Amino acid sequence: MKKIIVSFLFSISLIVFFISLKFYITVHPFNSQEVFNTINFLCSDNFKGRLTGTLENREVEEYIKLKFIENNLKPFMGEYTQTFKVQYPKRIEGNPYLTVSDDDGNIIRKFEYGKDYKEDMLNFKSNKFSFNKNNPQINSKDNVIQIKDNLDYFLIYIPSKEGLNFRSSFINSSHWSMCIMVTEPTLKYIKKYIDDGYTINCFIPFTAKEALANNVMGYIEGKDKAADPIILSAHFDHLGSDLNNTIYRGALDNASGTSFMLEMAKYISSLGQPKRSILFVGFNAEEFGCIGSTEFVKKYKNYIQNSKVFNFDMIGSDNGVPLCIVGGPQDTTKTAFLRSVSDTCSDEKIYFNYKFGSDSDHKAFRENKIDAVTFCDNDTSRIHTPMDKPEFISTTAIDRCFNVVSREVIKYAFGNNLLILYYKETLIGSSLVILTTVIAFIYSKRKKNYNLSN
Repeated sequence: MKKIIVSFLFSISLIVFFISLKFYITVHPFNSQEVFNTINFLCSDNFKGRLTGTLENREVEEYIKLKFIENNLKPFMGEYTQTFKVQYPKRIEGNPYLTVSDDDGNIIRKFEYGKDYKEDMLNFKSNKFSFNKNNPQINSKDNVIQIKDNLDYFLIYIPSKEGLNFRSSFINSSHWSMCIMVTEPTLKYIKKYIDDGYTINCFIPFTAKEALANNVMGYIEGKDKAADPIILSAHFDHLGSDLNNTIYRGALDNASGTSFMLEMAKYISSLGQPKRSILFVGFNAEEFGCIGSTEFVKKYKNYIQNSKVFNFDMIGSDNGVPLCIVGGPQDTTKTAFLRSVSDTCSDEKIYFNYKFGSDSDHKAFRENKIDAVTFCDNDTSRIHTPMDKPEFISTTAIDRCFNVVSREVIKYAFGNNLLILYYKETLIGSSLVILTTVIAFIYSKRKKNYNLSN
């Protein structure tokens, strides 16, 4: 009986050993340093801030597509890209100005771009204005001046943080035609010049122009082709550069999420065929109001109604911030999908918190009752400024997110196969059992032979 039990354990250990060895040989371990390297690449001068509508944004689209192909991802519904129209802020000829002129049109003062004033980038329905105190549609308050000129609304204001470095998302549907940030002394001068009867003139060489943009899609086919896919996503666009050619690199927001998603694609594609298909999507035009994800859900919602969506937006800061689990406005800590993620965080002893809102690409999914969550290291100290650089990215924070997401994806797409999670541990454990059994067998044989010889 003892021999039967030992033989059984030995056989099981051999099976586990060879399965674990296969995983050890074939699995591409998730590498946070590779994530950092990709972040650094996407933030380089070559891509000039990845503004949707620009050539550089198109180059990033192509890069993501090539990475999907490199990792053997298939085109989703026969296509690697989904095309849609956007309005984007196109730079045009001319130099910016904010000036003060007298009744004869003589310029009596020029303010300095980047030092005294700068565009907000919220909108460019119109890109110039002139006004004085004879305009009845001026509303002047402590930190702002609002101007109405026919159908146009303009805003001059003192930004609340980051001085003139902060750059707003571009929202073409905003009722503001153009917004200008100024320093506190500049606003005081402008108000005094208005009171003294002078005219304020402004021109910013950007205009709203239509362009085509693409989401990028690729998937790993699952065994159950009828099941809706698990979705991993991130937006790859950012805010371009200003009129001084200062690049807004967007390392944390969101070269980090894109790079994390690409490394996840490399890791997951090495795990073998999942039970459910896994779809990877790089969203465009998130900084324009989550346009890419909205267009994606609009087109494909009948194929993803029962999907689970893991979106990554700002992964790579552990500057005293928890991993934030972001749900929709109607979600709570009791929402089932969020509970699943938070339970995994607790199991992994990961510092986390919740946020509920519509400020990332989970928005369109939740509005269509599709389970979705955004993972976010909610460090806003540098985002939308030129200081959002790769040098502030933490690989520790990247690993923190991976420890949660990998377990959730394996749970939903691989039937919670523990061998995938713990193949290294099982390889070591089964090796020890086999080695111990062999040693015991050899010892038993030698002891038996010794007894027979005596």
